[in-house]
Amino acid sequence: MDKPLLLVGYKGMLGTELMRILTESGTWTVPVDVDEMDVTSSEAVIETFANHRPSIVINASAFTDVDGCESKADAAHRVNALGPENLARAAADNGSVLVHVSTDYVFDGTKGIPYKEDDSMNPLGVYGQSKADGEKRVREIIPENHCIVRTQWLYGLHGKNFVDTIMRLAQSNDVLRIVNDQYGSPTYAPDLADALVKLVGMRGRGTFHVTNSGLTTWCDFARRIVERSSRRKVVVESMSTEELQRPAPRPLYGSIKVAKPSLKPFPA
Repeated sequence: MDKPLLLVGYKGMLGTELMRILTESGTWTVPVDVDEMDVTSSEAVIETFANHRPSIVINASAFTDVDGCESKADAAHRVNALGPENLARAAADNGSVLVHVSTDYVFDGTKGIPYKEDDSMNPLGVYGQSKADGEKRVREIIPENHCIVRTQWLYGLHGKNFVDTIMRLAQSNDVLRIVNDQYGSPTYAPDLADALVKLVGMRGRGTFHVTNSGLTTWCDFARRIVERSSRRKVVVESMSTEELQRPAPRPLYGSIKVAKPSLKPFPA
């Protein structure tokens, strides 16, 4: 590679794993986070591209607080929609490929079977809408030079995630009540990072779904986490999404299908 790969959001859960893999493979990588480049600032993005002239850009940055997005809609759209737009425009001007990470929340979860890559988006809340807008802007600006990767229920060793939350709660609670009517595929951040790097190597273009295999609910996922991690006897009880009454709506059946033959789901 005669030009570097620009990794945006390298300090996050996914970005940390991407940086590890890219470093181990010897890939010439320029890592940036909000301290080095604010994706919501077109001037900052243009300056970074001018300084490094990347051939490939992986955007792992996002505003991922689903409930927080409902009260901070402007911030969510700036990071999740305007940010990808700024990156796409700079990529178009520099002839760069943009690999952009998105989410199953662009769907409403009413289909009843797993969503394919070419299914129509219909997000329910601010988070999903901002991510859907980001996808649309990337496709419009660089229609032939983008790779959008949707995933779901991401967890890992770095940063806040469901596994970490359940492990923490299990240390001080005898009973946990977790929703049991939302279905998805928990996806391990190192696996997703590996898939993204493989897609870069394969020169993947278009939209891809990447998850670990298997389908479960948050409640059953929590039970497995407690079984494997807690030394205490903790009971995990089921509840409905309606009972939980969170600020943001959730797709109840947001499962996404890895339909494209060039990339298969990782084993559970």
